[in-house]
Amino acid sequence: MFDRLNRIFGSSAVSQTVPPPAAAPDFDYEDDRIPEAARVQIRRILACMDDIEKAMNREQVPGFSRLEMDQMRDVHLPKLAKSYIDIPPGYRSEIFRKTGKSASFVLLDSLEQMQARMDDIMKNLAQSDLDAFTENVQFIGQRYGRDDNPFG
Repeated sequence: MFDRLNRIFGSSAVSQTVPPPAAAPDFDYEDDRIPEAARVQIRRILACMDDIEKAMNREQVPGFSRLEMDQMRDVHLPKLAKSYIDIPPGYRSEIFRKTGKSASFVLLDSLEQMQARMDDIMKNLAQSDLDAFTENVQFIGQRYGRDDNPFG
């Protein structure tokens, strides 16, 4: 029966891993049409994404977390920046009329929301390292009897 299923579906077993992410689109985040404050925030986001990627490679991370980061890097961030650039400058005031905030403010606010999510992800990834450090400090404090142990 398994031979028959292998012939039907191919000879290799079905992979249960998350497929590799699609290549990140080439997008110029330094485009002068993006406000400088947003470019600074985008640089921070990209640097944070690199840090998260390194942490995820070091830890066992659920596939949905990796997928979320891949989507943020490969889809959501470039799509947000491109959608801002695509608004003809003369029509950006429409955003202000609808929201009471400038398009550049709304862009920066959206970038800050992405950054806040990445900060949460990084904090969660770092928690096991924080816990291990705390346990080691407590052990050393108990073992060697220093009174100025900050953890107990």
